Amino acid sequence: MPTNPDLNQPNAQVSGFSAAEALIRNSRSTANAYEVTVERLSAAIKMGLYRPGEQLPPEREMAELMGVSRTTLREAIRVLAAQGFLLVRRGRQGGTFVAETLTLPNVLELKHQLLQSGASLREILDYRLVVEMGIVELAAQRANSQQIQELQTLIDQMEGAIDRFSEYRRLDTEFHILIARSTQSQRLTSVVAGIHAEFSDLLAVIPHSPTACCYSTQQHQQILDAIQAGNAELARSLMQIHVTGTNSLLNGLLG
Repeated sequence: MPTNPDLNQPNAQVSGFSAAEALIRNSRSTANAYEVTVERLSAAIKMGLYRPGEQLPPEREMAELMGVSRTTLREAIRVLAAQGFLLVRRGRQGGTFVAETLTLPNVLELKHQLLQSGASLREILDYRLVVEMGIVELAAQRANSQQIQELQTLIDQMEGAIDRFSEYRRLDTEFHILIARSTQSQRLTSVVAGIHAEFSDLLAVIPHSPTACCYSTQQHQQILDAIQAGNAELARSLMQIHVTGTNSLLNGLLG
């Protein structure tokens, strides 16, 4: 498939394109295009990468970015609108907009979804742990000064979003995607974006704790300091501690 152009979005930019675009960008998946489109677009909405009330890019540009036909995109939008994620307005001021409020799955619904998917929680958590440890190790060797500054900006914004959990989650997702982008590999960026798409519902069941957010932000800063120092071994070790903590919470709630 051809390389897709980036779009100008109001979301925070990640080295030339937004975290939302990194998540929904065509990943050359062999899975059903319609199912992948619904999964990636709904994940971007649930993680706040497309914000409540925000208008999505024009249909043609969205389809090109996601590497699907406009027919496939329209059907995905129709389903997400029926589920309450999107609103489609007609006329001169029309377009596709993110719903102002979302209904997210509860713990029992998530356990049922996991059972139906055939993937165990342990498999999902192990995959994220192994991938993100390797990603940050490579980022410590390859991140450029602009990316390090962008990572620092995200951490600074997290410190001001401790009491706004949905905003904090969005910034957290952008932080991990930018670390992947710092490997200078679009393929690895797509892999991490896919992991966070899969995690979007799981992370929503974690109760908001300002104390936990403060601790997580401190870990983010330590990881960034290791990346900036080019200490790949330390960055890997710190990422292991960081991801393992989240895994422990999810195991406690869903295991």
